[in-house]
Amino acid sequence: MHQIWIRVPLTIVLAAAAGAQQPAILPHNVVNAASYMMPALPGSSIAQGSVFTIFGSGIGPTSAAQASSFPLGTTLSGVTIAVTQGPTTVNALPLYVQANQINALMPSNAPTGWVSLRITYNNAPSNPSPVYVVHDSAGMYTFTGTGMGPAAIQNIASDGSLTINSNQATAKPGQTVQVYLTGLGPITTPDNQPPPAGNLPTQVEVWVGGVPASVVYSGRSPCCSGLDQIDFVVPPTAPTGCWVPVQVRTSGTTVSNTASMAIDANGAPCTDPSNPVSSTLIKGGATGVLSLIRTTIHQDVGVNAPVDVTGDSLSFTASQRPPGLFQFVPFLSAPPPGTCATYRGTGDYWSTGQIADSSGSTPLNSSTQFQVSGSGGVQSASLTSGGLLGSYIPLYSLPNQLFLAPGNYVVTASGTGAVGAINTQLAVPGPITWTNRDQTTNVDRTQPLTINWSGVPSGASIQILGENSDLPTNSSALFYCNVPAGATSFTVPPQVLSAIPATRSYLLDSTGVIFVVSSSPSTFSATGLNAGFASVVYKTGKTVIFQ
Repeated sequence: MHQIWIRVPLTIVLAAAAGAQQPAILPHNVVNAASYMMPALPGSSIAQGSVFTIFGSGIGPTSAAQASSFPLGTTLSGVTIAVTQGPTTVNALPLYVQANQINALMPSNAPTGWVSLRITYNNAPSNPSPVYVVHDSAGMYTFTGTGMGPAAIQNIASDGSLTINSNQATAKPGQTVQVYLTGLGPITTPDNQPPPAGNLPTQVEVWVGGVPASVVYSGRSPCCSGLDQIDFVVPPTAPTGCWVPVQVRTSGTTVSNTASMAIDANGAPCTDPSNPVSSTLIKGGATGVLSLIRTTIHQDVGVNAPVDVTGDSLSFTASQRPPGLFQFVPFLSAPPPGTCATYRGTGDYWSTGQIADSSGSTPLNSSTQFQVSGSGGVQSASLTSGGLLGSYIPLYSLPNQLFLAPGNYVVTASGTGAVGAINTQLAVPGPITWTNRDQTTNVDRTQPLTINWSGVPSGASIQILGENSDLPTNSSALFYCNVPAGATSFTVPPQVLSAIPATRSYLLDSTGVIFVVSSSPSTFSATGLNAGFASVVYKTGKTVIFQ
């Protein structure tokens, strides 16, 4: 029997000691154990028979304990978990317990709909937490432990042997692979015993780089309670690359997190010719990323009158990145041209939200003060105050002066700490035009969305980015589509759009927006960096309502 070890790291560390404190479940922190999808995001419900994670404080012992044999019990190291709906209460099966995190199995006979979940640790009850239980809602495990990046996939050779899919051990088009996940639905045998093999009745679809894949098997993995596996054939027409998006949909409606896999026509180590950063991410090293950015957004949702807001800015990050088989950095680990990835975050993405970087990179001490010289003179940019170079915000009658007009610019910074002086020239091209922008307001997430544009600068690449934050639940999700070179139109498929939360009826509780992004890449050198990547980015956006 072949198995794969899936690590589940502690993603929240709290300073409070467990001791005798009252157990407390954190708000909005009962999630699928594989995808970590925040409540209110599509695909965040907890499926019957699935493994889920609870984050809190004092909810278990200081030293972690893990269930190690069958039959599984309803109590582990003093922890029990009650799932209640009206007069009905069932006990979840704890699999891993620790002061700040519990992994447990939602019983196959748990009531569906809203339930109240409560932990009892050493006879002390926690606060109740509302949880929405459904028949099926899949989440794929990833080697980053965040629900994003390389999926827990094994390549199946012709002799039946298994190799973990990685940037060095790729799958070939036409090859069968296994992906590990949880949430395909309940079973009819006891959850506390080893699960039976066999296809579950839940309808399952898989896309690889947006191309439908043939599913060979979809059911429990015989090794472990709540662990599912799907065997599918990599489509012969699937794109190749290091981070080819993979999505699963169950019952024709519920889409999983987007993970990725590495594909090469010959099974060789992966390559991404269109992504100059990919080889550096895989090999590791000291990397600097510098951008000059103009962002303009047409705001006509949730405002009294439409307004156009524009900002010019500079961004720079320098990091020491380790090499690795499963390296993944959001946005830099771009999907192949013609495909889309989705990311989840916490908070309002455009202000305080974060997309987890689990690459193990370490920030390098470098300059935070830059100078940008161009046709408009010399402008200073401080990273500590957002790298602002200029703005146009007519709504507030602020001093409005933009800086990044088309032309040649020189960006300089003195050497500080681990990174030496920077002196590089960047050419700012003319802006692109989103030609059907004003017809894109109400976005039906069940239908394809076509975006058209014109005026692409020579050598520039185009990306489509869409985001919505659900402010009451402090969660956000976005899609990131990489457009083929030379295209003037792109259609975002519905399985990608469906990963974005719907806009709330009170429009100011959401932040829906779509951007067409033009990026003109180049490189630069600086002492202390193995590689330096620069780009001029033009982002033209519009507020939207995701329906």
